[in-house]
Amino acid sequence: MSETGTYVYAVGRHLDEELLTRLVGVGDAPVRMISHRDLDIVVSTVDLDEFGETALRTNLESLPWVEKTARRHDEIVRRAAALTTALAPFRLVTIYRSDDAARARIEELYDDLTPALDRIDRRSEWSVKAFNRMRTPTPAAVEAEAPSSGVAYLQRRRAELRSRQEVAADQEMLAEQLLRDLVPATAATRRLAPQDQRLTGRAESMALNAAFLVDDDRSTEFFELVNELRSRYPSFDVELDGPWPPYSFAVLDKP
Repeated sequence: MSETGTYVYAVGRHLDEELLTRLVGVGDAPVRMISHRDLDIVVSTVDLDEFGETALRTNLESLPWVEKTARRHDEIVRRAAALTTALAPFRLVTIYRSDDAARARIEELYDDLTPALDRIDRRSEWSVKAFNRMRTPTPAAVEAEAPSSGVAYLQRRRAELRSRQEVAADQEMLAEQLLRDLVPATAATRRLAPQDQRLTGRAESMALNAAFLVDDDRSTEFFELVNELRSRYPSFDVELDGPWPPYSFAVLDKP
């Protein structure tokens, strides 16, 4: 018989064990709940032939495997989050040798976990991304093309470069202001690195990528504020996504 381990998805409070056990986790294993002090730990049993340290070195190089596992992990976290007001998601493929080993680790993290759960209680994460709108050349700019000499060409190229730099600086300042305008409606904010165009699948560059922790009873207010800001920042295409489990505000640095 293969060795098994305990895969931890998240830790929360007051979870419904009966509803949790209806879920199917990574590796198609049933989801379980184990408890430690006042915390409920969402887990499933995994085969170490697939999820052991040696196997993971290979599997984490396989994009289909990572995508399938990440999707199932996220699904379980979202379903569990819907069953409580405070759930701290754990990182993908957080695995311990046994349930007792998982409990021992939760005990070590207990003093960090409890304030993290207090911080996210009755709150959800929302994502705001702002993309720089593509600019089309003005008729005057088009007419300015076809330089009459090499000197004119260099002058035009320098002017174009200065113009791009000025536009980029303006957009950066506007993105910072957009972030500040959103902060009053939130409990916490985290500015993230802009995503690469290969990841977003968009031709426009990303000016702002931020996560916001929002009180559940203020989510409508936040939604309306984002809509209002869309008209105040016409140079951005603003995307709002959520609500999600508070990944950016509850995941611990030491899983």
